[in-house]
Amino acid sequence: MNTFTINGKEYKSKEFDFNLVCDLEDMGISLEKANERPMSMVRAYFAFCAGKGKKFAGREMQEHIVKGGSFEDVTNAMSEAMEKSDFFRALQETAENQEDEETQEQTADGN
Repeated sequence: MNTFTINGKEYKSKEFDFNLVCDLEDMGISLEKANERPMSMVRAYFAFCAGKGKKFAGREMQEHIVKGGSFEDVTNAMSEAMEKSDFFRALQETAENQEDEETQEQTADGN
């Protein structure tokens, strides 16, 4: 399992499974729109990895940045967890297949 460090403390990255995706959605983070809210996505992911709430995560991340740290460790851990996740990969394939079907329907309709 991958780890990352925030404020000198090491955390284990969480697997992107169905429960994590639902938990992220409960925090207002939709995977489809995660790129529109990258800071919120990173904070939410860190909150789950730390086993604490988003306020804790926000304070820790702010302190980490103020002390000269970066988000690179946590974002790399999150990306790696997504890449390794069978569930996340299946979600991506489903979304890509739906996009392909919509494109084919539009082409067939002449739009």
